Amino acid sequence: MINPDFSKNTIDTLAKRAAYKCSNPDCRVLTIGPNSNPEKSTKIGEAAHIYGARIGSKRYIHKMTDLARAEITNSIWLCRNCHKLIDTDEHKYSANILFAWREKHEGYIASSLGNSTDLILYEEQNSTLIDFNNYSPIIKRIIIDKPDGWEFRLTAELMRFLNDPLFRKLKDLKKGLYLKPLENIDADQAFNWIQERLVELTKISTPAVGLLDSLTKSWGRPGETGDLKEIHHVTKLIKEYLEHVIAFEERILFVNVPKEYEKAVHLLQNLIGSQAEKLSIIPLELDAIVSIIQNPQKENNIPPIIKKEIIFEIPDSWQKEFNNEITKLRRNSNFTNTKSSTGCLVALIMIIAFIIYIF
Repeated sequence: MINPDFSKNTIDTLAKRAAYKCSNPDCRVLTIGPNSNPEKSTKIGEAAHIYGARIGSKRYIHKMTDLARAEITNSIWLCRNCHKLIDTDEHKYSANILFAWREKHEGYIASSLGNSTDLILYEEQNSTLIDFNNYSPIIKRIIIDKPDGWEFRLTAELMRFLNDPLFRKLKDLKKGLYLKPLENIDADQAFNWIQERLVELTKISTPAVGLLDSLTKSWGRPGETGDLKEIHHVTKLIKEYLEHVIAFEERILFVNVPKEYEKAVHLLQNLIGSQAEKLSIIPLELDAIVSIIQNPQKENNIPPIIKKEIIFEIPDSWQKEFNNEITKLRRNSNFTNTKSSTGCLVALIMIIAFIIYIF
């Protein structure tokens, strides 16, 4: 198990970046000074966890990994009094407040203690963060601090922030926890309506492979840094993809068709939604990748290549059952000119999306 406490290097880096001043904007006391021993100094500053390090500590988040708890992204430099203060009232001193303190303090240090270059770099950093102003503070800190494996940490947090509500909606939809107005389909339109949904379903399935390939490329080749804008762009595309999947699933669920078509429609329900839900595992996989990066166990100095697979697949039994239903509907209908739907199913049998992490 990884120790959630900060390393000495993280503490030293944090203190220096805070210029050894308390990051509480209402305090800013100097946290280091002379000691009676000429070879020592007196330090009253401490590296405080923003999200708690252990169960029972203030602002603790159960789903957070110990690795993330121990990162500099989760830290703030405070004097002992302010450290005690924030752990006395976690509701007043929320994580968002502490992230804001640190951001404000870094601006203060750059403008009051830094040189002109420091100020220019700080302003350039702020311009980069404009696109993330409405995102969770931890995302901004990852971009600023760039810990080892930041590309994967950023992707994981972006996907959680952007997509967790959508995965929750997919689950709510599957459980029948909300309603929408029904779309009424007449008997003479029902067969064609089902075929149109099949064509749409095939088109929805296709982008998954390309999206994950683009995400992998956005992290950069071995030895190269990732592309921040591309990571952000692809994660937003994944969000839009999931929104389209939900819209499709809602249309399949909230429809009123003649009784003889109900089974075919039922077979289409949650077909692509259940596959898209598999994308929710990506942040957890990336957390594991970061753990390996920050705690490497390389042999012969050869960097490992870690390969993960997400498989979109439809059981053979489903295809057989659906084709039988379509055949029965075609035989019992008056639509002799309807096109066969078999071709629409071929692309749905198995779609394999490869995610390859290289470092």
